[in-house]
Amino acid sequence: MLTSKLRFRRLGQVASGIAVLFLAAPASAWNATGHRAIAAIAYARLTPAARAKADEFLKNHPDYGMFLTGAPADPEGRARAVFLAAAVWPDTIKGDPRFYDDLRKDAQPTPLLPGFPDMARHMNWHYYDVPYSADGTPPKEAGVPNALSEIRRLMRETGDSSLRATPAGATQLSYDLPWIEHIIGDLHQPLHCVSRFLRSQPNGDAGGNFVFVSPGENLHAFWDDLAGADSSDVYIMRYASEAVAAHPAAGDLEQNPQVWINEGFEIAKTDVYAFGLDTGSREAPIRLSERYQAGAKSIAQARIALAGYRLAAVLNALLQ
Repeated sequence: MLTSKLRFRRLGQVASGIAVLFLAAPASAWNATGHRAIAAIAYARLTPAARAKADEFLKNHPDYGMFLTGAPADPEGRARAVFLAAAVWPDTIKGDPRFYDDLRKDAQPTPLLPGFPDMARHMNWHYYDVPYSADGTPPKEAGVPNALSEIRRLMRETGDSSLRATPAGATQLSYDLPWIEHIIGDLHQPLHCVSRFLRSQPNGDAGGNFVFVSPGENLHAFWDDLAGADSSDVYIMRYASEAVAAHPAAGDLEQNPQVWINEGFEIAKTDVYAFGLDTGSREAPIRLSERYQAGAKSIAQARIALAGYRLAAVLNALLQ
């Protein structure tokens, strides 16, 4: 049964080419609304020093002009809007023809553009699928690179003051920051921390992408969209404010990504897959009860608030 409240201290590969393509296209963890809400919660909690450095890095990002779309004219509002837009950028490039899908066997790199270390979409940086065998089916371990390997690397790079002191290093860090914002958000979506293996799905369900439900297209998409679909600043600020009020920080600012993943994995086992071993189908999806939907929204709100607090804590530590 889905829990209606979340205690922050306790909670927190598909084999075929077809499966890889399916995962790459729809899976984006929280949608733009969720990622922007996490960034809004974090930005409000950055220290002046960390905020100034984050703003400076993003000004040097090669897609800074994209981040400015719709930003207000005042400097503070402009910087905040850029930080929120940057949090969504790793999903945006999934459909950007300047970038290529490096997971395809026949991948053809696109031309390297100024300011980018590479032009790959890095689809596998968005998740760390802890294998979960629910009926004794032999599981398969997550591949590398993944969200855990990359967030650790990105955090090391960003905290390296000697790297920041070099022009090449500063360029690298301007690219890294949107990924840090995004991956920390991703790892607080439970279905980015698990792949369930069943006899009916021996290659895993790719974080719920192969579990068909209603409402929604699949289980993964249902959880992605729990913050809503309105990405306007008015809605984002209201959602962020409600999430913070409902789930205060409570001093839990864990900065170990493995802990975040462990939390998400446990939530997936106890709450996300609460309907049992069914996988549904496109023709006959699993009908998610009103109780399930309400509980899922509560969990998502708590995870989004916690991701915002932790993103701020990470950046405050790294950007001293």
